Amino acid sequence: MAKSHGTKGLLAGLVAVAWGVPVLAAPPSVDDMLAFRPYQRGVVISTPTAAEKASCKVELMQGSAKGTSGWVLRDPNGRLLRKFFDTNGDRVPDQWSYYKDGVEVYRELDTNFNGNRDTYMWLNSGGMKIGIDRDEKDGIIDTWQAISVEELSQEVVKALTARDFKTLQALLVSEDDLKALGLPAAEIQRITAVQKQTPAKFQATCGKLSHLNENTRWLHVETAAPSRLPADATGAKRDILMHYRALVLIETGNKADMIQLGEMILVGEAWKLIDAPVLGDQEAAPADSIAGGTAPVPSDPMVQEMLKRVAELDKSAPSYAGMGVNPAVANYHLQRADLLEQIVARLSEAEAGQWIKQLADSLSTAVQASPSSDSRAYDRLLKLAEKTAKDRPGSDVAAYVAFRELTSDYSRAVSEAKNAKAMLDTQSRHVERLARFVAAYPKADDAADALLQLGMISEFQGKEQDAQKWYEQLVRTHGSSPQAVKAAGALRRMTLEGKPWEIGGQVTSLNGVPFSMDKLRGKVVVVYYWADWCQSAPADFAKLKQLAQTYRSQGLEIVAISVDDDQARAEAFLRQHNPVGYQLYAPGGLEGPVAQHYGLIIFPNIFLVGRDGKVINRNVEPAALEDEVKKAMK
Repeated sequence: MAKSHGTKGLLAGLVAVAWGVPVLAAPPSVDDMLAFRPYQRGVVISTPTAAEKASCKVELMQGSAKGTSGWVLRDPNGRLLRKFFDTNGDRVPDQWSYYKDGVEVYRELDTNFNGNRDTYMWLNSGGMKIGIDRDEKDGIIDTWQAISVEELSQEVVKALTARDFKTLQALLVSEDDLKALGLPAAEIQRITAVQKQTPAKFQATCGKLSHLNENTRWLHVETAAPSRLPADATGAKRDILMHYRALVLIETGNKADMIQLGEMILVGEAWKLIDAPVLGDQEAAPADSIAGGTAPVPSDPMVQEMLKRVAELDKSAPSYAGMGVNPAVANYHLQRADLLEQIVARLSEAEAGQWIKQLADSLSTAVQASPSSDSRAYDRLLKLAEKTAKDRPGSDVAAYVAFRELTSDYSRAVSEAKNAKAMLDTQSRHVERLARFVAAYPKADDAADALLQLGMISEFQGKEQDAQKWYEQLVRTHGSSPQAVKAAGALRRMTLEGKPWEIGGQVTSLNGVPFSMDKLRGKVVVVYYWADWCQSAPADFAKLKQLAQTYRSQGLEIVAISVDDDQARAEAFLRQHNPVGYQLYAPGGLEGPVAQHYGLIIFPNIFLVGRDGKVINRNVEPAALEDEVKKAMK
C-alpha cells in the first residue's frame, strides 16, 4: 500500500448511512483490507496465508452511536484481523485497527477528522505507546503521550542507529512538560540549560557507536525502581516520579554495547528523557552537570558550535535507500563532511577517531549518491584514507577509512563498466585490493566483510578453490561474526553433492500445502531458491510447472523457497504465477537461517536431489534442468 496520509476517499462511499442504518454499497475485498498496513514500522500483526485468504470474510459493523459504522476482516476461525471504522458518521474512516491472534495490538487515529492520521497507539501485547504526529504530514512522531521505560529505551536505540536527532527529540521532556509538572523555576532553568548541549552530546554518542546499523537489536533495559520525590521537598505542585539511571543492552552482529540513559521523569503516562544517552560503561555525571554524562563532548566552543550545526543539518537529512544517484543526498553529505572536517581539525588525536569515522561514512555515502561525472566526494575520501594511513598506521581508524575508500572505489568502477570484460577487470582489481586490505588489517572489524567479498567474487568467477580458501580463512579468523556464519554455509554448500539436502530452518507454507521432509522420500526433488526480484523467476516457474506436469507421475517433486524480505511480496508473486509444488517462505530473507544454511549468494539457485535424499547437483542451470531431471529419473 502506498504510504499516503490522506485517506479521504479510501473506503469512503462503501457505506451510505440513512437514519443511522448502514446501507451496503460494494464492500471492500479481502485484498483491499489487507492492502492497509501499519504506518509505523516494527508492528507485528497477523496476516493470513494465500490459502487462508479464500476463507477470510469482510463484514459490515455498526457502531453504538448513530451513523457510525465500518468494515472488519476476520480469519477462517472468525478472529479479527483488521477493522477500519468511521466513528463520527461522515462516511470516512478515522480509525484503523490491526490485530494479532484476534487481539488488537495497534491502532491509528484521525482525531480531528481531516483525513490525516495524527495519533498512533500500541495496545495489549503490542505495548502502551501513544505517539502524536503534530503536523499530520509525514507520520513522524513529534511527541509521546504515553511510553514506558522499555519502549523509550527502544526508541533511543532507533535514534542512535539512524543517527536521527529528531527521533530522540520526541523523547525529551519539554519546557511545557516541566511547567505542567509545576517544577520550580530554578529546576526548569537547570534542565533547559542541560538540553542546550543535548544535540552535541547525541552526536558524540553516535560517533562512539558508529558501527550500529539496521541489524542492531535491542535486547534489554535494566533500571531500579523509580523514586518518588514528594512535592513538599522539591517545591513542585505535585509528587514527581524519577528514574536516575537505566542501562540498555544492544547487539550488532555479535558485538554487544551498553547505552546509559540518565535522568527520566514521568509526565502523565510518558517517561521522558532529560538529556541525551551516553555509553553505558561511563560514570553518570552529577545531576547539575551541564555536559551531563562523560560522553566525549569537546570543551572547545568552536567544536561545540560545529556539533550543533551538524545536528541542525541532520534534522533535514533527505531520505535515501542506500544506492543510486541522488544529488540531494550527495550535497547533504558533502555539507556534513565540511562540518566534520572542521571538528576533526580542532581535536586531539585521541578525540578525533570517532569523528574521522563519521567523516568517512558521509563521504562514502556521497560517493554512492554522486553521478559518475562528479568525483568530489571520492577524491576527498581517497585523501582522507591516505592521510589516516600515514598519521595512524595500522590503527582501527585507518582500517575503517581504508575499507570505505576501497568499497566506494569499487562501486564507482562497477557503475562505469561498459561490458563484460570491463566488469571482470573491475572485479579482479577489487579482489587484489581486498586481499591487500586483509593482509594489512587482519583483525579489523571490516576484515570479515572483506573476506566474505573475496569468497563471493571468487565464486562468481568460477574460482571455487580460491573461494573455499577465503571462506575458510573467514571462519578461522572471525568465527563469531555473522559473515563467518554465511561463509560456513557456503563451505557446506560447496561440498554438498553426495550428501543429504537439509532445509536448514523453519519455513512457512505460502500455498497451504503442509511441508515435511518425509514427504520427499523416494522422489527426485527440484529445490528452487528464489525471490520476487529475480528477473528469471517468471520463466523459471513456468518451466517448473511444465516439468511437474511431465514427470510428477514418475516421482518428481518441486520445492520452491522464497527468501524475500517481505512475505507479502512473495505471496503477491505467487498469486500472479500460480506455481505448483511446495511453495515455502523462509523468514529473515537473505540473512535468515534457511539462506545462511548454505550461504546462498546467487539467485535463483537450483538444487537437484535424488531419490535417496542426497544432492546430485547443487547448482543446476535452468536451461539444463530437464536433462538433469531425466538422468535422475533413470
